[in-house]
Amino acid sequence: MLHTCPLAEGENYGDFINYPESHDDVWQREYYRKFHVDFDYYPRGRIVFNRVTGIYFLYHDPCAAEVAESLRERYPEGKCVIGLDEHYQCHQCNINYIK
Repeated sequence: MLHTCPLAEGENYGDFINYPESHDDVWQREYYRKFHVDFDYYPRGRIVFNRVTGIYFLYHDPCAAEVAESLRERYPEGKCVIGLDEHYQCHQCNINYIK
């Protein structure tokens, strides 16, 4: 489930442009009734754009490494950097996850 927006509709956050909604907001509106778990139960990630460098940063959960790599390949060589971010941990990766 990818949610995207044009850069012009993104939210400025310092030198970055970010998706304008939180994972929790989107989850509550679109998926909670179907899955009945919190937004951080499943692997997730986020792509942000650095307006200064012109580079996209793709942060992801360890369980989403293959998806992250396939997304990175959609960008020109050297224009998208991927990396793990402890903020994006699903229930399996986060040892402190409360069920």
